Amino acid sequence: MADNERAIPPEQGAGAWLVAEGSPSPQEDPDPYRAEGVENLTYNNPYASEVERVWFDDKIVYALDCGEVELDFDEQRVARGNAVAQEYQVVYAVELDEQGKLKDGEEPEYVEGQYNIYDSVPGTDNYSPLWQFNYVVVPRDYEPNTLRSERACLAAGYPIQKSTVAEN
Repeated sequence: MADNERAIPPEQGAGAWLVAEGSPSPQEDPDPYRAEGVENLTYNNPYASEVERVWFDDKIVYALDCGEVELDFDEQRVARGNAVAQEYQVVYAVELDEQGKLKDGEEPEYVEGQYNIYDSVPGTDNYSPLWQFNYVVVPRDYEPNTLRSERACLAAGYPIQKSTVAEN
């Protein structure tokens, strides 16, 4: 089939497309993960955005960090009026103030080499483009990337500090 036969007509404004070099074409039904458990993604990064590897259910997916957002959390630390997904960051230490923000603007002491962990990805019921940080505090002998899913974080028995820090 010629490329122009697969082209999406200009009057079609949206769809689940593959876009290559600015030209949309119909998206086949791909397997979202390669055999080794890595997201089957092609991305040319036209705006030079920072891309990070993160864990989702023991698989590696890629994410763009679009920056922190200020959300209004209530007393139970639930974002009012905003659906939020959960991101777990594995750290040796973190201090949060009474509002759930990083105390005195100090960054957590991250475990070098550990990928962050998402509870959802696009297409899952609890997905949101807003991510609330949960800090999983591990001992110094923790082996990076032992935790690879929300389920593992919750079952590990390590303290988890739920913050009111969120990003898009």
